[in-house]
Amino acid sequence: MPQQLTIGLFGFGSVGSGIYHLLKKKSIPEIKLKTIVVKNPDKPRSIPSEHFSYQPEAILEDSAINVVLELIDDADAAYSIVKKALHDKKHVITANKKMLAEHFEELVHLAQQQGVSLLYEASVCGSIPVIRTLEESFGYDPLTSLKAISNGTSNYVLTRLFQNPQPFEEIITDAQKHGFAESDPTLDIDGWDSKFKLIISNYHAFGALNTPKDILKVGIRHVKPEDIEFAKEKNFSIKLIGHSKLVDGKLEAYVAPQFIPASEAITNIAFENNAVEINADFAHQQVLQGKGAGSIPTASAVLSDLTSLLRNYAYPYSKANQKHAIKFDSERLIKVYISSYDREDLQPFQFNTEILCGTQKHLQYKIGTLSIKSLKEQVKDLRSEVFIAVFAD
Repeated sequence: MPQQLTIGLFGFGSVGSGIYHLLKKKSIPEIKLKTIVVKNPDKPRSIPSEHFSYQPEAILEDSAINVVLELIDDADAAYSIVKKALHDKKHVITANKKMLAEHFEELVHLAQQQGVSLLYEASVCGSIPVIRTLEESFGYDPLTSLKAISNGTSNYVLTRLFQNPQPFEEIITDAQKHGFAESDPTLDIDGWDSKFKLIISNYHAFGALNTPKDILKVGIRHVKPEDIEFAKEKNFSIKLIGHSKLVDGKLEAYVAPQFIPASEAITNIAFENNAVEINADFAHQQVLQGKGAGSIPTASAVLSDLTSLLRNYAYPYSKANQKHAIKFDSERLIKVYISSYDREDLQPFQFNTEILCGTQKHLQYKIGTLSIKSLKEQVKDLRSEVFIAVFAD
């Protein structure tokens, strides 16, 4: 018999309200939403105020609640909620990729220690079942690489730029008007969001445990119309990619814009859509694609996690439990493009091998090879408006 799930929901924003309406629509007898906790009692919401509580204790100290849905946007507050819930042997479903990436090992261990499930399908690519697929379909199929378009805002901007090259700021403003970008899009366009998602994916894909400080992160903030023209002339697309590749037992991983041959399937993923390209020894190449954000699509992933709890599901962490340590390779050489309107901005960059210097109208660019570690160090305190992209290998 399925177990009865009594839910406490933290947050009633885009995803929280989405799961509320999905549960009302589906009316699953074994699932009961008992309490919703929100922070601000004065914020207008789509259902009456009597449905809400305002203190975390209303959920965390209620012994009748055995599942906590953590769907708030404050990573520090989310960590406190999730840690307390797991400690008290409540199952947790979360969509907070920043909180998970920063406390991953601790929270996974705590859930296992307490004999409860910590599920987070919605944290990586919204409605796309990436984590469950990696665990259930590829748990014992060795992966060679993972390539993810996991940020809808950045993909929307790059799609628009390829349709009609124009100033970056104009597209961001338009994306904000249409709800495809936050009022402060920093986490999206500077690659933070994609980095957190890559850390989570790497553990399920390779059993590799990275921390945010390990991973090189380069965003799209300084992409220019001339960079788009350069890519088109070479028959490339540009996508912000969370990239992981296993070479000789070592994992190279980074987040950066990539020049990808226009013939590859992943280049067709447009606007706010997400995709994950999985390359495996046995199954070869597979591409998962779909809505990476949005109230109902993301809530659908939360609902999937909820219904899996009816079957007492927990991630098996297949790759992590196969006892072969994956070392992180930061010395791997990659081919890099850097560009700026000011040639002096390019001078501080040191390549192992410089391949080409050139111009694209008013734009100056250089192409060369350097290690992931070296690029990470060189962009750490970068202040100039340099665009950086990696050539897909």
